[in-house]
Amino acid sequence: MKISLVGLGGCGKTSLYSVAFAEKSPQDTKALSPTILYETRRHPFLGLQVGIFDFGGQEQYRKEYMEKPDILKGTDILIPIVDLHDPNNFEQAKEYFIGLLDIYRKNNEKPKVFLFLHKFDVEDYPKELLDTNVKKAKELFIDVFKDYDFEHMLTSIYDQDKLAKTFRDILIASYADLKSHVEKAEERLEEIKAKIIISDISGNVIVHNVQGVSSGLTLRGDLRDFINACNTVRENIFMTDSASFKGASDDGKEIELHIFKYILSVLIMKSEELDMESQDVLKTLLNDMKLFADLVISAHVD
Repeated sequence: MKISLVGLGGCGKTSLYSVAFAEKSPQDTKALSPTILYETRRHPFLGLQVGIFDFGGQEQYRKEYMEKPDILKGTDILIPIVDLHDPNNFEQAKEYFIGLLDIYRKNNEKPKVFLFLHKFDVEDYPKELLDTNVKKAKELFIDVFKDYDFEHMLTSIYDQDKLAKTFRDILIASYADLKSHVEKAEERLEEIKAKIIISDISGNVIVHNVQGVSSGLTLRGDLRDFINACNTVRENIFMTDSASFKGASDDGKEIELHIFKYILSVLIMKSEELDMESQDVLKTLLNDMKLFADLVISAHVD
């Protein structure tokens, strides 16, 4: 899967990537340098290698890669990014996006488009102007992508949980039927009296009900290491595509890890025996996640 991040210089493309995928805090991004021409990064997600292309927004770089349209070929998901703090450049951004779409048409490609109206925050910016800029941006940009499979959303690196979910939904958008499984899982987590984290084997969080377990999409390091260790045992000792691991402490705390189809993990942490209702919902959740993993494998084969 190829994702292309595009937008004018300073709109926040690299910061978005760093916060959502690279475990950076919003404060860390203030030291980032402008992207020269473009940068390619690889990120594993649900067993696939996702290629994330961060295209430089400075005028000289835009001109250079737009004269070499092969660089843009193969884009599955196009993410145009508009800086809501910079309304004076909205028209320039619009012209840039129209030029990009023309290149995709010439390449006989029509990527799915997710328009980010970005910097929807009042970090060094007045709230009353921000609302005005959102209205102006919607009026100006939404019509540009009307002929595409298109969605738009308000984004900010200062709302990391929401940003992580936004990218999660984008990454599963190409998988038929998966989004409904994720939505059902989110509902079921509210009914289970235990802490649960559903992630892929690489540590990308799909759904969870635990505060402070992730930085963007990425699971906290110690939990990620635990999943990796159990996955190694599954692969090299059990030699099966699925396995379960359980442990308990002297004070009654328990942990379970279920790995499905070498691709999905469900980590359950509880401090007491679950009531019958929670046990039933948990059993249903695990069955759903087994089916979820089967659907991912089928999508890869297709």
